[in-house]
Amino acid sequence: MRKGLLRSISLTLAFVLVSTFAVTSPAHATLAWSGFSGTMAPGASMTKRWNNTLPNAVYRVGLAPVGASTSADCEFEVTNQWYDRLSSGEREFYYTIKNIGSISCGTNILVSRISASSVQSTGGVEPGEIKTYSTQLTQLGPVSEVPLLGVLPSGATSANPCRFKVLRSWYQRVRQGDVARPVYLRYEVQNTGNIACSADVQMGLAEVEYQYSAKSVGAGATTGTRIGAEPDTATHLIALSPVENGCSVEVTRQFYRQYVSSSGTSGREFVWYMKNLGTTTCSAERMVSRI
Repeated sequence: MRKGLLRSISLTLAFVLVSTFAVTSPAHATLAWSGFSGTMAPGASMTKRWNNTLPNAVYRVGLAPVGASTSADCEFEVTNQWYDRLSSGEREFYYTIKNIGSISCGTNILVSRISASSVQSTGGVEPGEIKTYSTQLTQLGPVSEVPLLGVLPSGATSANPCRFKVLRSWYQRVRQGDVARPVYLRYEVQNTGNIACSADVQMGLAEVEYQYSAKSVGAGATTGTRIGAEPDTATHLIALSPVENGCSVEVTRQFYRQYVSSSGTSGREFVWYMKNLGTTTCSAERMVSRI
């Protein structure tokens, strides 16, 4: 497995806090669908729908880019995803992928699912409104499973679906003296549709497959990690486990790349960026699950 450090970048701080809820047990993942994007130009995007979603599952998209050369990588990113619920009760999962590289190439798309249960009901939410919640992941010590969030919308009309997305999520170890304290997953959900409706926030958990040592990040700074992502059929999940009390960290971006070495050997990499949301330097362990 190949590791490397990417350059740090700076992003703006956003933080809110609400109430706490319990998590589910680890669940088995299933590949729901796979297919090829076709060749896409640099900067091009494509939105796809998976309409055979289960009501008690959350979904994750993995990418296996194809078409790199020795002079340029093929890079793809999932830039958006959301869930629709129709008045018939059908639940749909949408996602947008983008060629973020410098050459025309394509990617294999892997749509995986994990069984999940509800951890939060939003109640009625107006179009565009954002709500923030919190789930306790561990009482003491590091995070032991990798969470994956999704939403089960409710309240569609014949004219409009109920549409929600998980806008962002981050990890915080609460500050309570000098004793190691719980880690919480904070998350924002948004009604991105045209009507007021509600949703159940759902969570599935995957077993940690790889754990990396704690990485230190300066206040407000962002740092990157790159790992080998074989086999090409795997979809990756990331969890962060803050070390210091009061430390808050967020995965702000993640994408896949295919490279070809000078000898002609190709490989797949998974890249993600971690940001320190706080005002002092802190560190976090990095957990990876392949589903």
